[in-house]
Amino acid sequence: MHPAATLLRDGGWSFSRSLLETGRGVVRQDGALAVEWGWTLVVARTQEHLRKRRELRSSNDDKITASIPDRSKMGSTGEKCIKWDAPGVEVIQPGEKEKIWEVSEQFKRMQMMNFNEHHHCLRGTHLKTQGCVIGKFVVNDNLPPHLAQGMFAKPGTYDCIMRYSSLTPKLVPDPVPAPRGIGIKVFGVEGEKIWGEDKKTQDFTMNNYPVLELRTPVATCEIADSLEKNWNDIPKFAEYLGTRKDAEVACMPANLPQQYMVAMNEWSQSAYRHGDYVAKYAVFPKGEEQLKLVDERIPDDAAINIISQHNRAFHQKHKVTYSFCAQMLQNLDEQPVDDIGVIWDEKKYPFEELGTLEFDPQDSWLPEFRVWWDDRITCNGWHGLKAHQPLGSTNRMRRVVYAESRKLRTRVNGFKDYIEPSSLMEVPAPIPAIYQFINPEAGQKVTYSEDIHVA
Repeated sequence: MHPAATLLRDGGWSFSRSLLETGRGVVRQDGALAVEWGWTLVVARTQEHLRKRRELRSSNDDKITASIPDRSKMGSTGEKCIKWDAPGVEVIQPGEKEKIWEVSEQFKRMQMMNFNEHHHCLRGTHLKTQGCVIGKFVVNDNLPPHLAQGMFAKPGTYDCIMRYSSLTPKLVPDPVPAPRGIGIKVFGVEGEKIWGEDKKTQDFTMNNYPVLELRTPVATCEIADSLEKNWNDIPKFAEYLGTRKDAEVACMPANLPQQYMVAMNEWSQSAYRHGDYVAKYAVFPKGEEQLKLVDERIPDDAAINIISQHNRAFHQKHKVTYSFCAQMLQNLDEQPVDDIGVIWDEKKYPFEELGTLEFDPQDSWLPEFRVWWDDRITCNGWHGLKAHQPLGSTNRMRRVVYAESRKLRTRVNGFKDYIEPSSLMEVPAPIPAIYQFINPEAGQKVTYSEDIHVA
């Protein structure tokens, strides 16, 4: 056993043995001993510290898990919706462009810090893949006019792929509390594209908490600056986050409930144009077996790869479904677009269902699919229709930062450019059994009775 573990055991501390055995040194912070494991801190807590931690986690549990919408109470809000080009929806601050490019350079430097450790260039964010799946995006019929916008203007079924991921600056063990997210790429979506691309794709990205600490370019630059300076001294970075005026939001990622990903709510956090209007999007678990896991928590001493392996086991056994919803902008005073550190009250401004994501049983951990997504493609809300253009300061920042991060990643890993697939036929994974392959242009559906590998 690592000397730190022995010290903690003899001192009567509570700890996760599997992580402590490979820990490096012991530090004292905020009344708790902690073992440095890679970039993160595995905290060995006193009973008092555990009690306070449980109270904080419980508070965040209420914020995160209480948001599953009661679809029976979703009312029409169309008459109150604000147009996307109305005055005050987006307000660009002086110096924003320069600050965004400063943030881009910060993220690229941190990408290279990770490259120096792994000899492989990772994403600037959402860098740890936890599974990749093939599915269908079913748009509801009879949507009211304020929801029937953009790709949701008429009912239909689209092919899609989705990636589960963890969002940390460095690769860390799965039991360590951290934000989790999903990226969705939908195929065959007709309409005018933001960047004039010829591929008919629409991307959506989500995180498992409704706000983001990187709430503006200025806040992002401040946080990234501290992280970069304290890259090898994470306790000091954590201390900095706790001193910020927005500490409650800044520290939220480290205190998120440790849910299994198939049972997580996921939010877009930032706002998007929704046709004539403005909306934030969210994905909520819908399948019966998924909902049984909503209150389950990942143990502190779980396996280092518990999330990816649980995703794999669950997807192989069950059909996985999610409700895809929109929360419409109705009040700029209470629903700011340019500051995504402010929660849009879901009781006053409820989510309304647009459609369903459906994933038939399949293997979510295929090497060729995972590596292809890691190295060759990108998922970015700016890849999509003008009718769903990302809005707000953080999205304007993402437009630059994500593109520059992708350019660095592909170049350092030896590729000339990224791949933007146009259909499932370009995805290196089997199409799930009894899968309805959709060809919107030809209006054809072909039913396969067995897995077909698409090379």
